[in-house]
Amino acid sequence: MIKKYCIFPVTLLSAVIGLSSCYGNTNSSTLTENISPTSDAEKIAALKRHSYELGVIDVLIDQYHYKDYKLDNAFSRKILESYIKELDPNRLYFTKADIVEFNRHRDKFDDDIKTGNLEPALTIFNTYQQRVKERSDFAAKRVSQTFSFSIAEDYLLDRSKANWAKDVYALNDLWRRRIKNDLINQQLSQKNDESIATLKKRYQNLSKRTSQITSNETFQIIANAYAAALEPHTSYFSPRASEEFNIQMRLSLDGIGAVLRTDKEHTQIVNVVPGGPADRTGAIKAGDRIIAIGQGTKGKMVDVVGWRLSDVVNIIRGQKGSTVVLSVLPSTTGLSGKSKKIAIVRDKIKLEYQAAKKRIIEVKTKLGQSKIGIIDLPSFYIDFEARSKGMKDYRSTTRDVTRLINELKAEKIDGLVIDLRGNGGGSLSEVISLTGLFIDRGTVVQVNDSKGVISRHNDNDAGITYNGPLAVMIDRGSASASEIFAGAIKDYKRGIILGETTFGKGTVQTILPLNAYSREQFSKPLGQIKITTAQFFRINGESTQFHGVKPDISWPVPKPKDEFGERSLDNALPWKKIAKVNYPLYPSSFTMENIQQEDKISKKRIADSKKFQATISKMKLLVSAGNEKKLSLNLATRKDKRKIFNSRLLEIENQLQTLENKPTFKTIADLQKYQEKRNDDIFNTVKRPADVFVVESANILNDLRIMSDGHVAKR
Repeated sequence: MIKKYCIFPVTLLSAVIGLSSCYGNTNSSTLTENISPTSDAEKIAALKRHSYELGVIDVLIDQYHYKDYKLDNAFSRKILESYIKELDPNRLYFTKADIVEFNRHRDKFDDDIKTGNLEPALTIFNTYQQRVKERSDFAAKRVSQTFSFSIAEDYLLDRSKANWAKDVYALNDLWRRRIKNDLINQQLSQKNDESIATLKKRYQNLSKRTSQITSNETFQIIANAYAAALEPHTSYFSPRASEEFNIQMRLSLDGIGAVLRTDKEHTQIVNVVPGGPADRTGAIKAGDRIIAIGQGTKGKMVDVVGWRLSDVVNIIRGQKGSTVVLSVLPSTTGLSGKSKKIAIVRDKIKLEYQAAKKRIIEVKTKLGQSKIGIIDLPSFYIDFEARSKGMKDYRSTTRDVTRLINELKAEKIDGLVIDLRGNGGGSLSEVISLTGLFIDRGTVVQVNDSKGVISRHNDNDAGITYNGPLAVMIDRGSASASEIFAGAIKDYKRGIILGETTFGKGTVQTILPLNAYSREQFSKPLGQIKITTAQFFRINGESTQFHGVKPDISWPVPKPKDEFGERSLDNALPWKKIAKVNYPLYPSSFTMENIQQEDKISKKRIADSKKFQATISKMKLLVSAGNEKKLSLNLATRKDKRKIFNSRLLEIENQLQTLENKPTFKTIADLQKYQEKRNDDIFNTVKRPADVFVVESANILNDLRIMSDGHVAKR
C-alpha cells in the first residue's frame, strides 16, 4: 500500500514547474537521452528493455491506480484511439485509409501490453514517420508556388474532431490551406521578405525532428497512450524526462520559470511560475505560444514551430544571468495575431519569489474608511531541504502567512482576503496547516485511496490565528491544494468564496521509479510512472474533482467556448461523493440572505464602474479572438479584421490609461512600446497595482462586515 500522498501541479512535462508536496526518486543521473539505436544489438536491447518496462507499468497501474478498470478489448480500442491522438492530434498526417489499417489492431493492444509486444505500436509509429516526411516534402515544395489570397475560403484551426482526410489529395488541399494561412500570418506580422524561407525551413524541420525521435521517446509515446486512455494525470517518464521532472521539483533549474507543453504544432505556455523570470517581465501569460527563440538581445531568432518540446526546452535553458528572447503569439489574439518579442534574463526559481505577499485596500463607506488586508498566495510552498536539515527558520506558506496576518492585525485591518487566483497547488501539509489558521482544529480534507480506505487529514493545532471577516478569491487556474483550502473554508462557513469555479483537480499522484520494481538488470536506466492513487473529498463529502469549487459570488466575466480545467480533459475521473465528516459550522454572520443581497450590490457597483466595465470589455474582446476556430484565407478580410481588432483594443486600453491618469496613444504599436518599457523600467521594483477584482473583493467583504456588524464569533 502506498502511504505517501503527493499533490502535483496540473501539467508536468515542462521547462520549469512549481512546488510539489513530495519528490519522485530516480535512478537516472543524466540529461542525455539515449540516442536512437543504430546496430541490431542495440535495437534488440532497447526493444527488450521497453517490453519489460511495459510489463512493469501494467502491473503497477493494476496494483495502485485509483480507477477500477479492466484491460480488455473495449479498453484496447481506447488505447489505440489515445495512441493515434498522441501521434496526430490535429489530424494533419493520417488518412482515413491509415486509420482503417490501424484498426486491425484495435482489439489486440490489451494482449500486447500483457505480453510486452511492441511490434504493432512500432509499425504504426513507422507509418507516422513516413506520413510526416511526405507532408514535410509537400509543404517545403508547395510554399514556393503561387497562392491566391483574394478568393473566399477558410482554414480550420482545430481539427482534433474533424473527419480524417479521405485520401492524399484531400491532405494536399488541407496542407495548401495551412501553408496559405502561415503565409498570411507572416504578412500580418510584417515578415514578408523572409516568410517563404522561414516557412520552408519550418516544414523541412518537421521531417527532420520526427526522424530524430529516440527509442526512449517512442516508447514514452506508446506507454502514455496506455496511461492517457485510463485518465489524464497518469503518465510515463522516460529516463531523460524523469530527470527533467526531478529538476523541476527541486526548482534548481536556470530557466525562465514557465510550464510548457506541446499544443499541436506549437509550444504553449501553460502556466507562469509566480515570481520567476518570465513572470517578472509582466509580458508572458498562460496560453501564449512560443514561435521563435533567440540567444541574447542580438541573437538570430530560430523558428521553433513544429519542434519537439524537449528541443524547445533545451534552447530556452541557459546560464544564469544570460538573456533569452522569445517570439510569442499572445493567447489573447489567437494564432492569427501579431507576435511580440520578449527578452527574459535567466535565473533560478527561488522560493522567496513564490512567497505570500500582503497589501491593504482602503474602502470608503458612509460609516467611514475601512482597511481590508489582502494576502496574495501564488502556491502552497515549503522549503523541504531546509526543513530536512533541521533549520528552524525554514520558509513555508503557513509560517509566512502567519507573519503577514500578525502584521496586518497590527495595522488594525477590518477584514482579510486570501487571493488564490492562479494558484495551481503545492504541499498537502501546508494547505492543512494554513486552513488551521482560520479554524480551531478539525478535518480539512478526506482522501479515498485505491483500496477504498478513507483517511482524514486534520488540523490538530488549537486556536485561531485570524478570527475576523474572511474572503477567498478563486479562478479557473486555482487547482488542487487551492481547492482543498477554498472548499474547507466554504464548508465550515468560515468565509465567503469569490470569483470563478476552480480547475477541478481532485486527485492524488505518486511517482514510482521502475528500476525499484525491476527484477532484471539493464545497461540503461528505466523510466518512472506517475500514477493516480487517490481522490480528495471535502468535509461535506463532495469531491473537488471535475466540478471544482464554486464561488458564493461570481464575476460577470466572459468565458471561452471550450471547457477549461479537468472538465476539458479526456478520461477525467468523474465527480463523486462519500460520507461527510461530522463538523461544526462557524457562526459566521454572512447569512445566505446577506450574500444574496451583496451579490446584487456588487453587480450594481461593477456596472457603474467605468474601470471595471473597460476591463470586462477588454476581456470579452480577447476571449472572442481566442475563441476563433476558423480563419478566412482572404488576405484583405484578415487585414480588415486585424484593423478592427487593433482599433477596438486601442480604444479600450486608452480608456483604462485615462482612468489611471496615464498617457494615451495613437497606435497600438506605440502602446506596446510603452508597455514594454514600463515592464523593463518599473515592473520589477514597484508593487503591482491592485486589479479591479481585488478591489471589488475588498468592497464585498467590507459590505458583509457592515451588514453583520463586525467579527466572526467564536464557537
